[in-house]
Amino acid sequence: MSRVPHESMDVVVIGGGIVGVAVAYYLAERGIGDVTVVEADTWGAGATGGSYGGVRQQFAHPLEIEFSRRGLEFWKSVELRFDSPCPFHENGYLLLTASKETAAQLEAAAEVQRECGMPEVYCLGGEEVRSIAPWLHVDDIQCGSWTPRDGHVMPMDGLMALMKAARRLGASFRDGWRVDGIESLGSRWLVHGREDLLADLVVIAAGGGTRRLLQPYGIDLDITAAYNYGLLTGPTLPGQRVPLTIDVDTGMAVEREGQALVLSMLGRNPPPSDHMDLIERFTAAASHRAPSLTQLPIVKNISARPLIGGDDGPYLGEVEPGLWAIAFTGHGVMHGPPLAELLARRIVGDPEDLDVSKWDLRRESGPPTHWWRRQRTS
Repeated sequence: MSRVPHESMDVVVIGGGIVGVAVAYYLAERGIGDVTVVEADTWGAGATGGSYGGVRQQFAHPLEIEFSRRGLEFWKSVELRFDSPCPFHENGYLLLTASKETAAQLEAAAEVQRECGMPEVYCLGGEEVRSIAPWLHVDDIQCGSWTPRDGHVMPMDGLMALMKAARRLGASFRDGWRVDGIESLGSRWLVHGREDLLADLVVIAAGGGTRRLLQPYGIDLDITAAYNYGLLTGPTLPGQRVPLTIDVDTGMAVEREGQALVLSMLGRNPPPSDHMDLIERFTAAASHRAPSLTQLPIVKNISARPLIGGDDGPYLGEVEPGLWAIAFTGHGVMHGPPLAELLARRIVGDPEDLDVSKWDLRRESGPPTHWWRRQRTS
């Protein structure tokens, strides 16, 4: 039997990461005045807070490239648009391979990016790569796919900017508020949690919790939370621009963080099991690709809980009238805000003419599309 609802409102958004907060902002911006966001833990406690914040155009499908274009535009304009600190670190993105087959794939993807209106992508030879990142060993490089205008952000900066903007428009936020279930009451929805909330509309953007909340409606998303490990070095390569560098062949990843570097290995078969395993794998990969990085002082271990699964694409759509969902298995920081805006427009009846059926939440997921999940460690 349903309990008597404690409060009634227009919209409840479930999930306080970058995607849920962005949905709340874009709904409030479109005139829905009573929007409440509930979060089971603290803001950004899931994948958002653990994200390294890379923002890049380097994808192979036009739809992904379009949302990269929008994501880059969003993150480069946050400070000015929302009057909130959110620097964009334009260090560039560099994908490397010594494989002729993978080089052909990177070159084909670069051509698609140019066709989609993202012209600043360059396929470089070894010596050109050396001029950008002299700390790399490049004698065997077949292709370095280089996008100098890409970079990274601190995801929590964007989340806080969106939250402040949504509050100014009347949205409210409640953390420490776990949702136990969602019940249909005809034309309205009852959200069971610390209290019961009655809403005209519910949007599930709960990261890993989205799967649990959708299962009663016959939708079982391929979403799994996984551990991701990183290493923060001491000050390294002073005065040098360090692109966010990924060796596609091994998964070795290097990112500038202030004066330091973040070292990681992107998920393989299987991904690193702990920080010691990460150190061993990174050292093995870097001993060939970046020997100078094998002896760096490590000042901090980093752990995160990203979501993985399916074909690596997001999930979004209407579950039942008045109940919507959006979830990411990777790229939620990069593509989340613009896709949240698209979803908000659909919800209020102002959809744009863009086919995103490829990401329908009821689709049968295909094989993974991320480079580092498609390739095996040699």
